[in-house]
Amino acid sequence: MKKIIYLFILCISVFTACQDSDDFSSDKNLSLTFSADVISFDTVFTTIGSATRQFKIYNRNESSLTIESIELMNAAKSGFRMNIDGEKGTKLSNVDILKKDSLYGFVEVTVDPTNSKNPLLIRDSIRFTVNGNTQYIQLEAVGQDVYIWKDKVITKDSVVTGDKPLLIYNTLTINKGVKLNVQKGTTFFMRNNAGLDVYGALIAQGSVDEPVVFRGSRFDNIEGDIPFDNAPGQWTGIVFHPESFDNVFENAIVRNAIRGMTFSASDTQNVKATFKNTIVQNTSEYGVMAVNCKINAENCLFANSKGAALTLSGGEYSFVHCTLANYYRWASRQAECLVLGNSYALTKCDFINSIIYGSAMDELYLSGTGSVAFNYLFHNCLIKTPELVSDHFVDIIWNADPLFADLNTGGIYSYSFELQETSPAIGKADKAYSQQVPFDLKGRSRLGDSNPDMGCYEWTK
Repeated sequence: MKKIIYLFILCISVFTACQDSDDFSSDKNLSLTFSADVISFDTVFTTIGSATRQFKIYNRNESSLTIESIELMNAAKSGFRMNIDGEKGTKLSNVDILKKDSLYGFVEVTVDPTNSKNPLLIRDSIRFTVNGNTQYIQLEAVGQDVYIWKDKVITKDSVVTGDKPLLIYNTLTINKGVKLNVQKGTTFFMRNNAGLDVYGALIAQGSVDEPVVFRGSRFDNIEGDIPFDNAPGQWTGIVFHPESFDNVFENAIVRNAIRGMTFSASDTQNVKATFKNTIVQNTSEYGVMAVNCKINAENCLFANSKGAALTLSGGEYSFVHCTLANYYRWASRQAECLVLGNSYALTKCDFINSIIYGSAMDELYLSGTGSVAFNYLFHNCLIKTPELVSDHFVDIIWNADPLFADLNTGGIYSYSFELQETSPAIGKADKAYSQQVPFDLKGRSRLGDSNPDMGCYEWTK
């Protein structure tokens, strides 16, 4: 008898629990809530799927609901895909959600080719219908059409026109004796661990308004408001092998690499590289390293590296109106901003009208040893280093803060190395050299006032 009573009570309990959990309502005043009303994707490259975005659907009501339909409104054209609680499709019907419960949703997108150099904004929405009422989650992504190069080898003289960007996988190789001409407005999006091996010549000639850019391929944020575009270490960098000469970087930007540019030891009778209006910044090992090369640079910015922004060991160099600045904050710095050595004979190394400054106590390291030539000259420069009395230093401003415009004030690792109005570097350049470089990195005249400014940027109101 006791067993019968116990079974009866158990059945009543189960029935009551089921009845309680299945208390579905058709009340039109009840609605869903979502963890996000808008789901955004950063730039998605054509034919390559995006990262998956997750969201939650909540039923915060005291009654269970049946979602009559969950529909992706324009899937055929937009390229979005959805998965609701493990079920894929563009339209799902009669999806139950118990009271005080939630469902997981997942969205991803693949962009179809757009044959456009410029990014395209793509929108769609997911419509939820509950008890005759409709609610929406908006979807948006930026689609970018690209040429995709995987282990590409340039075997003959070629031109990249910049009609749309290039997405580089693994290694882009320029063979010996071959020139790759890159025209203005071209962007190279470098995938994780991608890099360039140059045995021939790389000629990147942009303009002030349309530079040639080598950068990482991530557009989303690392965390909070910090974009990957400000982060170092996303691709390996550009290596120029011993047989590579006559490389040109004019109005070019190289950023987010592990090792920005590496120049292998070469015959200094030939010019290894010429830099004009070029930026190399945000590198996780070093910015530019050259061993026994002949390199000329003007109006260039070398900035923010865990190691040296610029390392030169042996060779022949000229840097006019350049800014070397190191305020790297992603990890502890490991070297001065500028390092000079003579593993080979350093026959010439001139820094004229330039700034060498940063967050370390000393930003210049001279490591010349032995009887090998170690010739260098700093003329009309602002340098952060203990003052040296030597013929190697002429008209130097020692250890005065150049007052750069912005040193990560927003906390997102964004910097501006232009000068503030009260900078001690203003008006202190040698005009005779400035006349050879009459325009700054942004194309502004240096000769509009009595004396030009040190560094790659001319101050203007």
